[in-house]
Amino acid sequence: MTAPSNTNTVTKDTFSPNNERVNQLLQRLSKVNWLASFAKKGDEQVEQAIKEFAHYFRLEHCQVKWMTEDELPSFFTEMKLKDSDVWLQLRQMPEKIKRQAEQAGKLDALLTLADEVPALIFHHCFDKLFAALEQYGSPTVTTAVCYMMYIGGMACAWELVSHIKGWETNPFLSLIAVLEHGHWPLGLIGNQFYVI
Repeated sequence: MTAPSNTNTVTKDTFSPNNERVNQLLQRLSKVNWLASFAKKGDEQVEQAIKEFAHYFRLEHCQVKWMTEDELPSFFTEMKLKDSDVWLQLRQMPEKIKRQAEQAGKLDALLTLADEVPALIFHHCFDKLFAALEQYGSPTVTTAVCYMMYIGGMACAWELVSHIKGWETNPFLSLIAVLEHGHWPLGLIGNQFYVI
């Protein structure tokens, strides 16, 4: 199974005045070696990045929980987003970013991002995610692809408004760093942030 070729193109001027930051992030995402470190444990840089992400949302007592491959299938059947402290804040972010973009006259650019970035990420990540996760079934592959599109899409959307006061620090860049290290940040439940 392979990803369909992507014909969408994001032009350099689409996201002005933050076009360079968004385009640099898109370049980073295109070079991620998706799940290259799948199920390897104990990366201190990954743990630091996750703690930075949690710190942004004032989740100070977050502990990183490294999962094993065997734990992955049951994780999704047992996980409920309503139990995630960070999800309660994250679910409001798209609307907050939309309001900021609208006030800054960047709503068209944001809509372009929302349309094109998930397709770009899908194109880059699908084959590697499928190869790493096919043994766990289609739902796990689909969930992984959706996570990557969400993380990348939110990071790019945030970059679009990062010139606005109060939006200068993009917490999703910490999760992009986790992806670049070949891991999958699964999320925070209670005080534990799960990663594989």
